[in-house]
Amino acid sequence: MKKIYFLLLTAFISCSPDYDTKYYKAISLDKKDTAILKLITAKGSFYGDYKVIYDGRSTDEGTISGNIIGDTLVGNFRYLSRDNTKLIDPIVFLKTGNKLKLGTGEAGTYMNFHVYKRGTVSFADSLLQFLPVKPEEVSNSFKVIY
Repeated sequence: MKKIYFLLLTAFISCSPDYDTKYYKAISLDKKDTAILKLITAKGSFYGDYKVIYDGRSTDEGTISGNIIGDTLVGNFRYLSRDNTKLIDPIVFLKTGNKLKLGTGEAGTYMNFHVYKRGTVSFADSLLQFLPVKPEEVSNSFKVIY
């Protein structure tokens, strides 16, 4: 009987997805804004915490989640904005090596989902380029708000 439990436990553990947690930080080109990202990936999807600090005064802070398509992470950012309003916006990152570039585009809705309109996403003029950092550099930066 113990062998059966051991086999079932082994099968259950081996079938669980592999989660990979990474931390990133970006400083805008004009050195005024900072962004911090805790990113957890598993089998074609991602989720995590994301915070943008504008000029050291105000923040947009919340959670991100979505799908990984090739080298692109496409999802939504659910957050409490600078003016204390709960919002949902599309978000997209391009993974190049160990870096992430934040994409921009024209936002819209499709079947009540927040998305970028087809053909409008661009990474060429990315204001934020994320570099990996150690967890202790950003771990105290997040609070659960959304």
